[in-house]
Amino acid sequence: MSALPIPSRDDYRLYFMKDLGMMRSISPLTRLRFLFTLAFFILPRAAFRIVGAMIRAWQKKLPLGPSIWNGFAGALMANTPPQQLQAILPSTMETYDAWVLSHGASYAEDILTADNSTRLLWLGPKKANKVVLFFHGGGYVMPLSDGHMNWMSYVRKKANSAGIELSVCILKYDLIPANPYPRQMMQSIFALKHLLAFGYKPSDIVFGGDSAGGHLSLCLLAHLHRLRPSQLTTDSVIDLSDPIKGCFLVSPLASFNFNTPSYQRWFSADVLSRKVVEEWGVYLVENSPWQDEISSGNGWGMALDVSESWWVGLDAVDGILLTGGYEEVFSDHIQQLGEMLKRNSKGEVTVHMANEAHDGPLMDFSAGRPPSATTKAITDFVIASLKD
Repeated sequence: MSALPIPSRDDYRLYFMKDLGMMRSISPLTRLRFLFTLAFFILPRAAFRIVGAMIRAWQKKLPLGPSIWNGFAGALMANTPPQQLQAILPSTMETYDAWVLSHGASYAEDILTADNSTRLLWLGPKKANKVVLFFHGGGYVMPLSDGHMNWMSYVRKKANSAGIELSVCILKYDLIPANPYPRQMMQSIFALKHLLAFGYKPSDIVFGGDSAGGHLSLCLLAHLHRLRPSQLTTDSVIDLSDPIKGCFLVSPLASFNFNTPSYQRWFSADVLSRKVVEEWGVYLVENSPWQDEISSGNGWGMALDVSESWWVGLDAVDGILLTGGYEEVFSDHIQQLGEMLKRNSKGEVTVHMANEAHDGPLMDFSAGRPPSATTKAITDFVIASLKD
């Protein structure tokens, strides 16, 4: 990746106002608490992280501006309680509604559960020829962002230009810590089952996601590979007549093993840190059946933390694209996951690694940068998978 100029003050304001949701109307008490956290915890720690990110960017010839931003955003994530982040950030529905309004569109949504919490948010008509089911990232803590919307809109436009009538539906799933695993997995199953019931064939569908959304995609892939019997109702069982056409995994969480070299770097230009992954991981799996599943060798909740034999004969999808950055803390796990999937999947598995940090495509669209090679690889994969 070639070096980019340092973002201007307006670029940082765009990051801060849009992706951190500071334009949202919040209560004075919430604002005061956040300002206290910002002044006494986030900014002091950000100073150290930014210096380390700059050193790493110089060592590895990384873009300086995004590395500096990662240093600040990483400190924000590591030192702001999830409930406080969720109070400050616009909700998934607020982001979706505002984006649709600003683009002059009139898209629909589907409500999948009686409590209205599980929804599919559409980009494009509900009934197109092909569909992408997308799971957004954010550590299961942060909601949908403008960057995700712009990214999926880009994929849809490129597919339509290639002659594919494509719609994208984004799953609105529940956030942690209020809703631990396997709630989000159940919601992803509901979403896929809804698309199949609506008339989409498995060959019409590609699903995928970034970061936590990549982990959720792995959970769904695992469920399609080996039906998860506990906590499932007959309404959530998916009986596929054929494999799903494709699955893309962007910087997915795949293991809670923190002893890999990519977690041990002295200086990091990544937005994630062990502290964030470990703490948010506890929120995800605490008071859930996750540990019992892993101890029993069942890989629904974490792909690499069980025996590889669990994945033998994977045939739920025709093709898998796995992407990641050499500079992210997940780097070693992503490469291990790619090799494991190649050994065990009956479909084609492609791994795309780049000299970038975590979740490069989202960072492209959040910053308004031109699409990177990783973004183009994902777009090409969707188009190739769905082209008749």
